[in-house]
Amino acid sequence: MSKSLIDGLSQFDLQLPAEIIQKELVFLDELLRWNQRINLTSITDRAEAIEKHLIDSLLLLPYVQNSPKIIDLGSGGGLPGIPLAIAISSLQVVSIDSVGKKINFQKHLKRLLHLENLQVVQSRAENLEQIPLAEGEYDLVVARAFTSLDTLLNYAAPWLKPGGRVIAMKGPGGSSELSSAETAIKQNGFTSPEVFSYQLPFSHAERQLLILKK
Repeated sequence: MSKSLIDGLSQFDLQLPAEIIQKELVFLDELLRWNQRINLTSITDRAEAIEKHLIDSLLLLPYVQNSPKIIDLGSGGGLPGIPLAIAISSLQVVSIDSVGKKINFQKHLKRLLHLENLQVVQSRAENLEQIPLAEGEYDLVVARAFTSLDTLLNYAAPWLKPGGRVIAMKGPGGSSELSSAETAIKQNGFTSPEVFSYQLPFSHAERQLLILKK
């Protein structure tokens, strides 16, 4: 199965060292193993999970190269934050979710893979004042199928430094949320959004990244 991960990434001109590929697959196998006991993902097929979890998460790599401090909001089973933390050890990734069983899984992966660059926080996103993070210090807030774009922007804005970005990972038609988010974009000082549309390499499922800079 490592070949499918390598081949899928190569279609986007992405390459990872063999030891990183193996760690990514350890993460995926643990996700699927834990998923037999607790609900972490609706995807149970390994090949499908490689494409829709690992490859889809790692397609953010070009966007995080110059974003050393990242918040993954509503991270669930650790996506996309954990694959990114595995791939680039210099990233500082804060993974936030409100569900205890999902946080326990992420802490297990942090220990198993010795991810010193991963901080796991259990909290609801709206409880900003209760989350032990410094405001205005983060380069990127990312969220994958988490909430509406306007709500995400309101949550993310206080954490971002000037020039910081939000990336909302959406399915097809995600850009339709931009009109309803106009107020949140203006009030929080975001610039005009960039939309990157793409297809996953094997299923050709359509995805969109909505990218907004503060």
